[in-house]
Amino acid sequence: MQNLGSNIHAKIFLIAIVVICISCDKDADPAASSLEAYIQQNPEWRPHNELVACAAGGQQGFLDDPTAPLSMFFYPKLYSANFKYYETEGDVTDADDLSLYLEKDVPWEPLFNGFMARYPLPKPETDRWSRVSFVSNDTLWYCKPVRLRINEDPTNFLPEIIEINFDEDAQPDFSWPLAQDPNTIIYFQIVVDERGDAVSATYTNERKFSFYETSNVVFNVTRPGPVLPLQRNQEYSFVLMAISDINWVETIAQKSFTTQ
Repeated sequence: MQNLGSNIHAKIFLIAIVVICISCDKDADPAASSLEAYIQQNPEWRPHNELVACAAGGQQGFLDDPTAPLSMFFYPKLYSANFKYYETEGDVTDADDLSLYLEKDVPWEPLFNGFMARYPLPKPETDRWSRVSFVSNDTLWYCKPVRLRINEDPTNFLPEIIEINFDEDAQPDFSWPLAQDPNTIIYFQIVVDERGDAVSATYTNERKFSFYETSNVVFNVTRPGPVLPLQRNQEYSFVLMAISDINWVETIAQKSFTTQ
């Protein structure tokens, strides 16, 4: 009986050693938590890199939070799950290499009553690349590389650049003629009602947008369904983001207005 007890203790000890070694190997191999590994470990999901995302940080006056001055914005699809955030570490020569994007344990929060979402993030010591992913309808959606340039090029908050005029139907025309940052390649504009719901969300190459006229819209992320005219004598908000080719927001502006 004594030998039996000794054998049992020896087996338990060996199992514990194996578990510890496996844990150490996992910790020693950060690539195990990379976006590439995540895709390979879940072959039942179709990977799709068309998730729209961008990042902003350093601005004062919009989503101010001294503990999280950086935001990674993205559009969650309905019934999506498994939200994950990734960052690179050290110098990166190939921003498209998915093995360099390591998962970070950070919470996300909804914006505009769930139309958008963001990861509130601390300021990194050095600028780096990032991505987000989630799963929806057996598809693993992940975004293109987003450069976190809060150190090199902090986002500007410039609400004064927005001009709002109303047409004869009391629908607003928005323009931002002074938004001429050389790094900007596209403008994102979102109209939000007094409840915080996103009424429309569009992208233009031009520094103007008329509600709800899509002739100059190059990318439309407004939720499906008819877009109704804005109600008279109601308060709304207009949010603008000027975005560069590395998906970094150069400028953010926000302005409230009341329809006539």
